[in-house]
Amino acid sequence: MPDLTQSRTISTYSLQWNRYRILRPEEDRATFRNRTGLTGADLAGSLVLDGGCGMGRYVRVAAEAGARVVGIDLSEAVQAARDLNADLPIVGLLRADLFRLPLLEGTFDHIYSLGVLDHTPDPRRAFLSLARRLKPGGRIAIWVYQKERPALEVIIEAHRAISTRLPVSVLETLSRWSAPIGGLKRRLMNSPNRLIARSGVALNVLTIGVSMHPDPEVRVCDTLDWYAPKYASRHTFEEVSSWFREAGLVDIEDLSARQTYYHKGQGNGINLAGRRPEA
Repeated sequence: MPDLTQSRTISTYSLQWNRYRILRPEEDRATFRNRTGLTGADLAGSLVLDGGCGMGRYVRVAAEAGARVVGIDLSEAVQAARDLNADLPIVGLLRADLFRLPLLEGTFDHIYSLGVLDHTPDPRRAFLSLARRLKPGGRIAIWVYQKERPALEVIIEAHRAISTRLPVSVLETLSRWSAPIGGLKRRLMNSPNRLIARSGVALNVLTIGVSMHPDPEVRVCDTLDWYAPKYASRHTFEEVSSWFREAGLVDIEDLSARQTYYHKGQGNGINLAGRRPEA
């Protein structure tokens, strides 16, 4: 049974991923490539673990490249993932807790966890649990929220102090209502007029969690993802890289250093990869 402290996480992502089937193949492939650093050649024939698969869009990307993929999620999102990947026989999906993984250690060639660890009660411990499932020579890539400057952190925490006390169903409605604000922010910030662009930046600070994704449906989903979960921690590069060293990983790489975003406003993150030494 999952930890009762994660009940909010379960309800949030069970609703989110079963209601919003936001499969965007071209964007999903670009984001996967950016945030894992994995190519088709890396994936072909490998055994891969998706640590927090949600609706399974990245499971599908990896499987279509020829990997055998195991996807796990704490929530009922695994049902959406099963629906999405029903035509791929090399995919296995199960509902499981990152802290109590029913998987053998030293098994996987590749592990990735994108925007998941920061929604757990203890991101470091969740990471170490995943890293133990790497086989010698195996590689893990993660993406978590980046810690913002102090003034912005105060605004974020003030917003979430309110939002995390509201029912998820109410936040979903508010996320829908706020979608036009995200579109407005995007238009203002892309204006060639400096004054208008700066007004967009100011609006973005005041509504920091409202997504600016070009697709309105994704905007709703991303905004809900920001405001609803009980846990949404933000981290520094030094902190996250220390997890990799603690796990005994080598060849630690900052994947964000050479990324090109699919669209403007995808958010700041700490995106690292590392490898377990060969036996």
